[in-house]
Formats: sequence, structure tokens, C-alpha cells
Amino acid sequence: MRFRPVAIIAAIAASLVSTASVSAGPQSFNQPKHYYLALGDSLAFGYQQAKFNGEAAAGSVDAATFDTGYVDDFAAKLRAVKHPTRTVNFGCPGETTASYFSACAWNAALGLPLHNAYSGSQEAAALAFIGAHRNQVSPITLDLGANDTTPCLLSPDPACVPNALARVGANLDRALGELRGAAPNAEIIVMAYYDPFAAVAPQSLAITGGLNQAIRTAAAAHGVRVADAFTPVNLAQPQPATLCALTLFCTALHDIHASDAGYAVIAEQFWAVSGYGRSGE
Repeated sequence: MRFRPVAIIAAIAASLVSTASVSAGPQSFNQPKHYYLALGDSLAFGYQQAKFNGEAAAGSVDAATFDTGYVDDFAAKLRAVKHPTRTVNFGCPGETTASYFSACAWNAALGLPLHNAYSGSQEAAALAFIGAHRNQVSPITLDLGANDTTPCLLSPDPACVPNALARVGANLDRALGELRGAAPNAEIIVMAYYDPFAAVAPQSLAITGGLNQAIRTAAAAHGVRVADAFTPVNLAQPQPATLCALTLFCTALHDIHASDAGYAVIAEQFWAVSGYGRSGE
């Protein structure tokens, strides 16, 4: 498959995680508004390797068929308490915290579709959308950082991990600062990643622990909540059965993306920290 290398990079990148639990987040509670803005990498997109392979082999990849991701599940919960809340999903498979500020290669270089099309960077698209819909955008969700650190799993360079983590920290601080400045009253939630490699490559935990610490630090600086995807995927017993059920790593393709059940569990983590459950009380 000519698209497979990029897909694998996007897939592996989405997996780096820490053992952190859900952040308590800011004390304020912001009701959902007219638009839910989803930002991030392949997990925000709802990517799954087998689905992509099948569509690419048939000659056409349709973003609309990737509709079982955590963004879709979280949006369904939002609609139950605030109808209608329209979802705008700018998630870009393969996105790094650096490419977030430049261009989405999935679309710009490969010509593959996004859920909601934009040209230029995901950053610019997000800020433009917020600016065009003042006080109408909340929540905003984001998962970024794993694609920055994934290459370090195979790199012999001892500086790879600290350099990548420093880059993630600085870029997320910038990204979240911009989002908070553009939408001061929005509920913003970032994700701490799960780790599909834990059973076969335990050394990944040292990297992913640092990644999620960088995510939590940037989030705390901007009043952003953190949804923990690690605990329900990697710590819930029995292991590795739970990991295999909630990700697709144990399939023939060794796809590190979440299964449908896994995406639903991740959505629950976003829901738990959002406070939106109060809206249905």
C-alpha cells in the first residue's frame, strides 16, 4: 500500500502514554455551546488501519466512514445534553505538535480527505473558526504529542527523548495558550495517551510517561482539563486482554489505534472530566 508508511507513522504515534490519572482540571464549569471543535492527530480523526487499507485498495478514502472515533462518541454525549451541538473535526492523521503550526501532510501532501477541510495549518484553521464564531465554540478537545516522540522508540540518539519532550512541551504551551486566548470561556480538554506497546516493549513507558507529563504541565498552565486514556486501557485488569480489546494492536495488522470499544472508553474519559454530566441532572 503506498499510503501504509504514513498510516503506520500516524498509528504508532497515537500510542505513547503515561500512567497519569485524570487531572482535576480547573474549577470553573463551562456549558457546551453551538460548536464542538475537535483538534489533533489520527485519534481525533478516528483512524483505523484496516478500514483505511480497504478503502485505499478500492481507490477512494472517505473521511465520513471514520465515524466511530472518540470525537464521534463524545459528540453524541454532547448532543444528549445540548441539542444541537455541531461537531467540527480538524483532526489530521500523522500530525505532530510541530506540523500543527505548518500543514497537515495527510491532506496537503497526500491528498487524503479530512472530516472538515481546511488549507494551511490546523492551528490557523482552529483559530480562524473560533474567530468566526465568537463565544459559540465549546468544548475544544485536543490530542497531540505522540507523533513527536514515537521516532525515539527506535532512535539510538540518547538526546532524542529529551529533545522531543522539550519540543512537545513548548509547542503545546503555545497551542493551548492560543486556544485559551481565542476562546477564554471554552471548555478545553487534552488527552493523555494510552500505550499499546506496553506488553511487548515496556521501555516505551519511560517515554510515554514523559510525554504525558509534558501534556499535563502545558494543560495546567492554561486552565485545561486532561482526559486520561491510559488508566482504562493499560491498567484495567486483566492485562493484556483489556489492551487487546480496546486497541487493535493484537490484530494481524498490529494497529495501535483504538478499537470501536476503545474509542468509546476514551470518549468516557473526556466526558468524565468535562463536567457535562451535570447538564443532564
